[in-house]
Amino acid sequence: MIENLDQLEHPPVALAEIAPGGRFTGVETVLMDIDDTLWENNIFFLASLAWLCRAGRRCGHADRATISILNHWENFNIGAKGYGYDSYAASMEMAVAALVSRNGGRYRHLHAEFNAGVRRWTRFLKSHPIQWRAGVAETLPELTRRFRVIIVTKGHQGDQMAKVDRCGLKHLFHGAEVVPHKYPDCYRRVIAKYDLNPASTVMVGNSPRSDINMAKRAGLRTVYIPHPRTWFREVESILTDDPPTIEAEAFPQLLEVLRA
Repeated sequence: MIENLDQLEHPPVALAEIAPGGRFTGVETVLMDIDDTLWENNIFFLASLAWLCRAGRRCGHADRATISILNHWENFNIGAKGYGYDSYAASMEMAVAALVSRNGGRYRHLHAEFNAGVRRWTRFLKSHPIQWRAGVAETLPELTRRFRVIIVTKGHQGDQMAKVDRCGLKHLFHGAEVVPHKYPDCYRRVIAKYDLNPASTVMVGNSPRSDINMAKRAGLRTVYIPHPRTWFREVESILTDDPPTIEAEAFPQLLEVLRA
């Protein structure tokens, strides 16, 4: 039985060793991830997954089976609909249908109740208050005073910008770009749009796959800020080749890592 969110984590993927510390010089522009870099995000999805596992148990399913079913439908819907709350809600609804239809359909009477739960979770995910990561709210104003900071986030345009609006500090950012996926070409397009110099631009984020490795492949230096609950789909070994990556143990360290 799942008793806390730690038990929902997928098997960890070993990361390349990156020693904390170090500094970058000559930085003018900072490209900034938001989800799980500036504020909490994945913990809320993990909480919804914990709810789904409880629903699965009522239908006689082990938690591992429920998680596998949801992952299957997430793979399908991310491919069909991209990232976003509606895509996730569709995956949850499909998982619920699978859960109640197994074991001879004995639990189909729970379908409406579980779907109502999915709708409640979707409303919550779309509207919950912003929960800043430690030190972000205090550090961000100074960071944006020293550097031009541009948000680069992936997902659904409306979903992501709603969080930017809710955070209350939108006015501090030089710009905000929502991309469907973070690939090297996406970073190159942002660089071109804002007429940035790659040599004086860094990308900051918690995701080894999207924020760090894809930006490195686009020729950018990167700052990795680990998060203990980074989405398992975003965890991979960090590339060790150039451009370099510096690990900052917490967000306030950016003021030291990015020397003005």
